Amino acid sequence: MKQRILFLLLVCFLPLYLKAQSSAVQNLIRNGWNAAYSMDFKNAENIFMRIIEIDKDLPYGYYNIARLHFWLYLGSNDPGEYFTFLKYSELAVDKIQKQLEKHPDKPKYNFLAGNIELLRAMAHAMNNNVLDAFWESKNAKMSFDKTLEADSTYYDAYMGLGLLDYALGYVPGMFKWAVNLTGLSSDKERGLKYLLLSYKKGHANKTENEFHLAKIYTDYLADYDSASIYLRLLLNKYPNNTLFLYQNALTNIKARKLDRAENSLNQIIKINNRKISVINSLAHFRIGEVYFRKNNFRRAKAEYEKFIEMTKDFDFVGMANYKIALCNSILDSTINNQKYFEGAKTGNPDIFEDSYAKSRSEKFMDKGFSRDYLFLVKMQNYLESAKYRTVYDSLKAYYIHIEDESSRAKGLAFLAESCLHLGMYADAVKFIEKIDSLDYSAERWLKPYSLYLRAKANYLIKERSRASFFLNEAEKSNDYEFKSDIQALIDNLRRKLKRK
Repeated sequence: MKQRILFLLLVCFLPLYLKAQSSAVQNLIRNGWNAAYSMDFKNAENIFMRIIEIDKDLPYGYYNIARLHFWLYLGSNDPGEYFTFLKYSELAVDKIQKQLEKHPDKPKYNFLAGNIELLRAMAHAMNNNVLDAFWESKNAKMSFDKTLEADSTYYDAYMGLGLLDYALGYVPGMFKWAVNLTGLSSDKERGLKYLLLSYKKGHANKTENEFHLAKIYTDYLADYDSASIYLRLLLNKYPNNTLFLYQNALTNIKARKLDRAENSLNQIIKINNRKISVINSLAHFRIGEVYFRKNNFRRAKAEYEKFIEMTKDFDFVGMANYKIALCNSILDSTINNQKYFEGAKTGNPDIFEDSYAKSRSEKFMDKGFSRDYLFLVKMQNYLESAKYRTVYDSLKAYYIHIEDESSRAKGLAFLAESCLHLGMYADAVKFIEKIDSLDYSAERWLKPYSLYLRAKANYLIKERSRASFFLNEAEKSNDYEFKSDIQALIDNLRRKLKRK
């Protein structure tokens, strides 16, 4: 099974502009990546080939061709792209090593070595070679450190260091041994600081920094406004870049701006760039998610089915099947649900969504979903489409009639969150306190989440010390389902507390 544990942050173009290289080569690299960002991959490769023609002993052309084909491999799962990447990455490594033998203290060659080592680390991770991935990560860090030792103003090196800091901060416990063995460390705050430093003072990687910052602000800090600033910059320059459009859709889904997300996803489908077919199929999965959150279950089901038909991977297949089973149940059409419950077990166990779908399908496949469970699905969808008054009006009178205590606790959490958005802070706290008297062992994530909501309520009424207390308690207890999502909310609120 593919391991994307370390490098989910790194999936983007990473062109290389180096200090003191010839202006002709620098212009070719810039032109090549402008073509690549515009999805003109054939032209981009032809431009990089011209760099090799200028000087076949220098590594720049080989590196950029390797990077281009690795990105295309990630976007297509085409083994041919992978082997092309291997060929050119090995050529790049050879050329870099020869330059380092001649110029061991030249920061530009150490910087280039760090970048190619990051690429090779990703390749090992994608091919389930976990230890090799960590060793290459360590090599990359050493190369970036050498770059800065030789030239402390080589700010572009901070992007690689920042990405490593952030990625290593999310390594699952089962792989901590590899981190310890290789002597790597992580610091998420330092990682963000490095990325911002690289963005503000570096010369080479503005576009890449914008992408990575948008992704980090979305996935790991739940700061969707900041993410949107960087995404607007990217899409103003490259409006047909389907990777940037996809990230824009993800950010808007999490920001509960579903119409904007749908527009970006429809644009991806219209462009239909076959070189990165993975994004095309994922666009259908995400449109399914948009319709699901809009409680339009018939259209959501159709998009999930389209995704399952198109995808070449296992990622999100489990969740798509599970959501179809939910759609069928809400639409009173459960004849084929056993098929979808079984399908929910076939996703990628390395990603949370599919692991969650598998556990839920095992729980519900015999007896199906209860009426209260399906009602709460709709309520959660109203929350995630920012219809807070509907949630409040629907749940205020109904939650007391929910028999299962875990489900009632979940209803209270949704009710409390709706109150926070409606400015009803005292009511929010009242509903949160009711959760503590219930047995919610079937939904243990409610403990950190309810503590987070209580922290947010205190923050909104300017009780900063109590907000900080509940936030710390939330983080201490955050070891259940939705851990990453809840941690992002915690980190977001903590950053707000530090600013005031």
